Amino acid sequence: MLTVNGKYLYKDGQRFFYLADTCWSAFTNLTLPDWKFYLDTRKAQGYTAIQINLLRQYDSSCPFKGREPFAVVEHDDGSYEYDFSKINTSYFDNVEKMLEQMNERDMVPSLVLLWGNFVPDTWMSHFVKNNTIPFEHIRSYIQYVVNRFKKFNPIWFISGDVGFVDNENQRCEAAIKYYREVLESAKEVDPDGIYTFHINGESYELPDEFKKQISFFSYQSGHAQTGQNTAFIIPQKLRKSGYEGPIVDAEICYEGLQKMHSQYPERYSAFEVRKAAWRAVLAGADMGVGYGAFGLWPLKDNSRPESKLAKLLPFKLMPYDWRQCLQFRGANDMGFLKNIVLKYAPNGFSPIENVCDENSGIVAAENDNYKFIYLPMAQDFELKDLADHAKSVKIIDLKNRTFVEPQIKEDTLYMPFVVEDMLVIIETEKKNG
Repeated sequence: MLTVNGKYLYKDGQRFFYLADTCWSAFTNLTLPDWKFYLDTRKAQGYTAIQINLLRQYDSSCPFKGREPFAVVEHDDGSYEYDFSKINTSYFDNVEKMLEQMNERDMVPSLVLLWGNFVPDTWMSHFVKNNTIPFEHIRSYIQYVVNRFKKFNPIWFISGDVGFVDNENQRCEAAIKYYREVLESAKEVDPDGIYTFHINGESYELPDEFKKQISFFSYQSGHAQTGQNTAFIIPQKLRKSGYEGPIVDAEICYEGLQKMHSQYPERYSAFEVRKAAWRAVLAGADMGVGYGAFGLWPLKDNSRPESKLAKLLPFKLMPYDWRQCLQFRGANDMGFLKNIVLKYAPNGFSPIENVCDENSGIVAAENDNYKFIYLPMAQDFELKDLADHAKSVKIIDLKNRTFVEPQIKEDTLYMPFVVEDMLVIIETEKKNG
């Protein structure tokens, strides 16, 4: 069972590094044999948690026939209407079988209770035709699933991709009302559960009434090319505002996804995934990280030609087959990140604020024994007082996951032969006391 202590999660007395893969549509779009294969692959890569939507993901591939959480009426235009008063127990029977497989592998389920398309006036409601859940049906649904699945000790995501600030795309009054009901209903059944909110991209605003009740703060630096610096800016803002609990960037840019708001059509690479993850972790979001591969969360399946992506989206998606996504190199880079953090900073670290640079993307952190500097580009670097009383300096070529011999002269670390990004680890004399 997970517990929270200070800035981190713990499991059986040991620090739990939240390395989560994003598989939003698992419960609607994977057979049990494929689910076992998927879990075994991610487990071998070092993942400790899986992020899943309890309900149908509105922008995923079409689910298997009968895989609907409520009685449903399908329409020719791709929209569908649920009768939220009629829970499909066979659907949740299958969910239980899938969670049992996670439990056997000692992996934590992160379950989204109510995605934003089920709530009025969210940014999704402008183009999603699916019916929203009537307010009076929230409590019965929430208490059914929480009571049924709390035995798996999940992390409960109260919301799914929802913002809590009024703007031209959303109004927050309904979201606050709905998610207050979700949170209260869940806590009545599982008062000792682990709770957080999944906020929309590049945002960190959360009403105080919710912030006081969460177990940790989850944000997403998201998928807009113009907002990638939020990976480290948001945890910096949260710490400056006085938030002292765990922080996680639960949705960094999806590897293989088309870059949103990019001048040219491009996809996010493993390098950009690493950059977001390392900068988030070193800037204060060191509870862990949430990874995603584009094709896996919507579960694009080339062997099921009838399983087309939702017709309801205002943009064109070009995902990979989900099996191909399992082999993206960024997935293994995240496992490597976890191993490095737990080896050199098992008790955590704190950002070195005067080294963090929004323009260059350099981010640094330290603990009693080490200083860590992430450089998104190989370059000469002035160590200055960072190397005072240093016992050793190591360089990790993050693309190749190999150590490189450093060349240092007069406090300058000279550029090594590293093609992409690198991590500098400076071992310092242990502090007394």
